[in-house]
Amino acid sequence: MPTRRLALLLPLLLPACAGRDPEIAVPGGPIGFGFLLPLRLNVAEVVVQPAEALPAPGDFGTTLAVPPAQAMRQMAEERLFAVGSTGQAVFGVTQAAVLRDNAGVVCVLGCRLDIVGAEGGRQGFIEASARANMTLPSGVAPATRQRAGEAVLRQALDRLNVEFEFQAKRNLRAWLVETTPGASGLPAPARGGVEREALPPA
Repeated sequence: MPTRRLALLLPLLLPACAGRDPEIAVPGGPIGFGFLLPLRLNVAEVVVQPAEALPAPGDFGTTLAVPPAQAMRQMAEERLFAVGSTGQAVFGVTQAAVLRDNAGVVCVLGCRLDIVGAEGGRQGFIEASARANMTLPSGVAPATRQRAGEAVLRQALDRLNVEFEFQAKRNLRAWLVETTPGASGLPAPARGGVEREALPPA
């Protein structure tokens, strides 16, 4: 009676299957942004401020291989270039957390870029934010939750870069400088010669 035997075993098999942690894929290699479009700004200096946001309850982002605030500062350092003679572009992290919640984990990121004139007045700014989440079954192992945190951070960073570039092109157009390799007085494209990256419609 194979069918009867399977029916009797099914209640025992289901809890065992339900208790298995899901396989979570995390992109290989270190976090990096050099393959994306460099954003050249008509300022004399790019200033990347240290993150000052306090961790929220349930935030375990600082335990990741690259904490989210550090990853966003790295984004600014690898994508923003000063090619002008006056003023500053000041980049700051406004939100950086990878949080546990009842459904799994969620990553929330936010940043701001201010253009400051030679006299100290703000001449323009943009803000960008992104969010990614992953649902997990209850009772997963800490290592599984950690991998989920790494995965949602990568997803949120991808979304943040798209939003950040879109906002820069829309609201800081007057300070963006487009250059070509070998242009006089301006740096050639760095990190693989990437010139443009297509953006989705607004």
